[in-house]
Amino acid sequence: MKKCPKCKEEIADKATRCKHCNADLRSWFLRHKFLSLVFVIIIIAIISGIAGGGKEESAKTEPAKTVYATGETIQLKNHTLVVSDVNKDYKSGNQFDNPQDSNNSYVVMTVAITNTGSSDELAVNDWGFKLEDETGTQRSTTIGGIADGKLQSVTLAKDGKTSGKIVFEAKKNSSTLKLHYSPGIFGGDDITVNL
Repeated sequence: MKKCPKCKEEIADKATRCKHCNADLRSWFLRHKFLSLVFVIIIIAIISGIAGGGKEESAKTEPAKTVYATGETIQLKNHTLVVSDVNKDYKSGNQFDNPQDSNNSYVVMTVAITNTGSSDELAVNDWGFKLEDETGTQRSTTIGGIADGKLQSVTLAKDGKTSGKIVFEAKKNSSTLKLHYSPGIFGGDDITVNL
């Protein structure tokens, strides 16, 4: 036998209610099951957050490389790109084929692209390329400058390769030139090649 904490009358040891004063003798957690469940969930969330915080720190990786040099093989999500043979003052040999702006010169480079993805189709063209000079001006490819060997718009099969020249106009004697390449939605992150 035990005494009721409210009315101090004698009651059975296993009683959950006092037969004299009708007091609920269960613990606070049993009397408030819903609040107890919420409390337990909050405690678990806090412990998980503390324990998971350390894991999150150790799982961080180095940021992906986005700046490259000419001649490097750049592995993108579904293809590789190599930029080579950069000529910063290209002369076409045709007296009528000159840059639109007399303060500019042609910049020509070779790009090689290989489909390394699992898809049988990789669209290749020069639309994703831009050239930036030291003023920060970015220009798209130009149609002038070369007639032979220009990068063609093609669709590459799996493991297919193509290469060709792309032509830009840039400020004459630019000290800094950067090729920006945006491979599109499925190709990966934008990259920069220092020329």
